[in-house]
Order: sequence, then C-alpha cells, then structure tokens
Amino acid sequence: MITRCAQRNARTGPALWAALASVIGLLAWTGSAYGQDSHYWNQQYGPRASLLSGSVIGSVGDISGTFYNPGALGVAGDLAFAISADVYEYESVTIEDGAGRGIDLGTTRSGVRPSLIAGTFTRTLFGQDVLAYSILTRARSSSDISTEIISSGPEIPPELDLDELVGVGRVDGSFNETWVGVSYAHPFSSSFGLGVTGYVAHRTQRRRTEGIVEALAFDGSPSVDIDVRGGNYSTFRTLAKLGGYFTSESFSAGLTFTTPSLHIAGSGEFGINQAVFTSDTTVLLATVQPDLSAEYKSPLSVGFGFGWQLGNARINASGEWFDGVDPYVVMQGEEVIQQVPPQPIAFDVVQSMDEVFNWGVGLEYAFRETLSGYASFATDASGFTDEIDRADLSLNTLNLYSAFVGADFRVSSARFTLGVGYGWGSEPAPGLVELIPDEDIDLDPRYVYSRLRLLFGFELGVD
Repeated sequence: MITRCAQRNARTGPALWAALASVIGLLAWTGSAYGQDSHYWNQQYGPRASLLSGSVIGSVGDISGTFYNPGALGVAGDLAFAISADVYEYESVTIEDGAGRGIDLGTTRSGVRPSLIAGTFTRTLFGQDVLAYSILTRARSSSDISTEIISSGPEIPPELDLDELVGVGRVDGSFNETWVGVSYAHPFSSSFGLGVTGYVAHRTQRRRTEGIVEALAFDGSPSVDIDVRGGNYSTFRTLAKLGGYFTSESFSAGLTFTTPSLHIAGSGEFGINQAVFTSDTTVLLATVQPDLSAEYKSPLSVGFGFGWQLGNARINASGEWFDGVDPYVVMQGEEVIQQVPPQPIAFDVVQSMDEVFNWGVGLEYAFRETLSGYASFATDASGFTDEIDRADLSLNTLNLYSAFVGADFRVSSARFTLGVGYGWGSEPAPGLVELIPDEDIDLDPRYVYSRLRLLFGFELGVD
C-alpha cells in the first residue's frame, strides 16, 4: 500500500523545496525506513510465548520450546500440537516531516498468516526422548514509500533558477524468511533436559528504487536525471539451536546457544538504469546482471532466562546476546563499463551487523485452572551498523519495543489464546535534515514505527 503524503495543495514555500529534496534523498535515506531485517526479536512463536513477548527461554513448557529452548521438550508436560497466528497485524513506518513541515512520508501494511506450526513425531524415542518438528516465520516485512512534486514559476525557490520542475521518487521492497526444523530432546531426569533443533532457513529479499527529476531553466534548457535500480535474491542456509533446561516445583531456568549459519545455496540478480542529461553533463549507465551467487549470514547467539512461581502468579524473564556479523558480500556483481562517460563501475551488495542484547519480562496469573491472564514487555534492538555502504540492502535503524496483554482458556482438551500487542520505535532521520533548506532548518524529521497485533492461538491435545 502506497501512502502519498506530499500532496499538491501542500507544495508552497519552503515545503516545496523540501519535497524536491526528499525526491532526491529518498533513494539514499528512506531505504532505512522499511522492514525489520536488522532485528532478531520481532517475531514470537507459540500462543503462551507470544503473550509473554518471547521471554520464555527459562520457562517454556509447551511445543514452542522447539525454538525457544529445545532442552525443555524432554521435561515439558504439555507438547500439544500448536498453531499460532496473527489474526490481524497493522504495521506503519512514517517519516514525520520527511517532505517538509507537516508533510509526512510513510507506508502501511496489514496481513494475516501463521507464525508457528509445531508438533511431535514421538515422545517415546529410545524410551523417553522427544522428536518434534516446527515451521516458523523468522522474519517478514514489506513496504512502499513514494513522493512527488510538480511546480512552476514563483513556487520554485529563486536560487534554483528554474521555470518548471517535476520530481518523483519511490522505494519499495520486501523480505521473508522461513525456518523448518526438527528437534531432538533427552531428559536426564524429570527436572533436567538437553535438546537441539536443526533448521534449514530460506530467505528471499527484494528492493527497487526509482527517482526521476525533470527541470526546465528560464533560458529554455532542459535537464533530466533518471535513476532506477533494484535487485532480489533467494538463499538457503542451515543452523542449529542447543538448549539446556532445569525445572522444579516453583523455579525453572534455561540456557541456549544458536550457531552461526552455514551457507547451502543462493542466487539473485541486480540491475541499474541511470541517465543524466543537462546542458553540460551526460551520464548513461545500464546493466542487468542475473544469476549472481548470493549468501545470507546470521550470527552466534546466547540466551538465558528463568521462571519463578509465586502463588498463582509466575514471573518470566529472558535475555539474549547476538554476536556481530563482519562485513560480507551478499551478492557480488561484475564490474561494468559505464557507457557515457566510459569508466569502470563495480557493483556489489554488502551487509554487516553489530552485536546487540535483547531482554523481556512477562507476568502470568492463573485466575483458575482453566483461565490465565498475561502481560509482558520486550526490547528489540537493531543490529544496524553504518560502517559500510549497503548498496541496496539498507536496514531499519530503529530500536523497537513491544508490549502484550491477553489470556488463554481451556475447553476440554483444546486451549485457545487471545491477545493484543503493540510495538513502537522512533529516531531522528539526519539524512533528510541535511537536505532541508535554511528556511526550514528547525524541522526534526523522524522515523516513526508502530505495529498493532491481534493474536489467536490454538493448541489441540492439551493434557
């Protein structure tokens, strides 16, 4: 869904120049306003874990342990088949004052899809060992941001020395990552277990930017700047999560290690079409490079957590550290010769990630045996690093926060979960500030993120 906030009735004075600046700057800066591909805790899995914002590494007692702590599967009392879905999700990313005072740029999306499907093959492998499966959406997002300007004569700032001006800019992209896993857990006693989940991860990502600026000077000389570029890739990799879990009557704790991923296969393509025509400059560059090799990396992480029962209430807390990822080439394009003027141009898509630490806390309260309520809070720090250029894989720089409230209730052998969650984040957009003229220098453009989630969970075969 495209949100056009720079409307023609707003194109006057300094806002006009800011809108033009945003057309040019959109290609460089709004890429960092879409998608959450620099975050690790943006998704939760399993009905109870979702209501607790994922703070269950040391207190998971159901099938979502396939992801959060496979060591818990061997001692868990509830391994019912589970489907967890966002019945409705509304996500918004806005650049406040991104095209001038009171003129925002933004994108919204909504959708419905499962985030986890999990169950057990057997609970009696080699005696009491557990073999389970899971399919989960590890990451997903899409957006489409655009702006435009059409103006003439006195509406154009005199320093531009232009009689007519037209500009449009657009950035759209999406990514999706799915993990398919098989878990094995061994209980060493009724209170301690170890386990491992092996995953195959499939990731797809695409991005396209378009920018066109056309102008006519008072002397009749025209100028045109066209820049259209984009690419996409698909990769497969493998990784594993190992976990240890201890539980007693009133206390439980867990520790997990997630390995760095190992590349299996991947491919992608990249293309660019650039043309600049002015009275004294001509630039022509066009290339399409299919069948490029592609690779995506994810880091080592270490997680820990605990659960503490106090009467009818239970306090849950978890933290997870993610190592950084050194700069690497996601897609390596071939060097091409720019047609006009002739010169070599190198193309590659590069990415890296900083180390981050996320934490969450959650409270659950049993009103009666078949009804419980939940409230939770969690952080989701961005791994974005500005040490390198990302050449079409710009990341979201926002540190995000989320909160959930909800309840679950049992009917016979089925458990139903209902909840509502809200996520938010905000930070300055310094790149756009640099493009705003002196008349509007007091503007404070900001990236603003919000997400509303309505959760429905269903578990069948609850003991």
